[in-house]
Amino acid sequence: MAVWQYQLNIIPKKAILDKYGKIPNELFIDYESWEKYWANVSFNNGIPEPEFEDAKTTKWWTDVRIDIEKVIDHIDQLVKRGDWDDDENSGFVGWKGDSKQEEDNDAHIAYDKETNIISEFQFRVDLRNKENATKFLNGMLNLCEQNDLMVLNTNGILFEPKPELIFEDLKKSNAVTFLTNPIKFLDKIDKKQDKLKPKNSSFWSKIKALLE
Repeated sequence: MAVWQYQLNIIPKKAILDKYGKIPNELFIDYESWEKYWANVSFNNGIPEPEFEDAKTTKWWTDVRIDIEKVIDHIDQLVKRGDWDDDENSGFVGWKGDSKQEEDNDAHIAYDKETNIISEFQFRVDLRNKENATKFLNGMLNLCEQNDLMVLNTNGILFEPKPELIFEDLKKSNAVTFLTNPIKFLDKIDKKQDKLKPKNSSFWSKIKALLE
């Protein structure tokens, strides 16, 4: 994900209510287990399923169906199909905007063609151009509202698909920090790297020095 992008995962509200009996403010993301997973995973036989449960591994869509063709048609009006878009039998549809025009908005939906069960549904907004970002974001949030869906940010915070809520979260995102105050952003990354490798001068330290 580019540093100027803001990502949201899409989850059906019904599945959250079925699991918790209410809508929590935040869903647990097991960052430690994910770090171990990516450090040790082997892709020789495809992408293995993680052996732990969190907001990213939960099968949210098992008992929920939406009209996938209508969803695809809706997103087609917002952003063009990506070059990686597979054939019609794949059960995967991806969209990708033009980064050179500061509209690097993208989305993808993966699903089983036989059962129509969705395995992953997410989108990312390019924040470099306010007009492009607002149009795409509002379009995706409208899609979510029409289908009784919620959105989850990369920190595990849940939101109703309301622009005013998302715009508030945007202000606190790494993407906005990078675009408005790159030194502050790199300081944040540098501190994170120092915790992992305190004895080494991090890559981000060197980049930050070039900007100062």
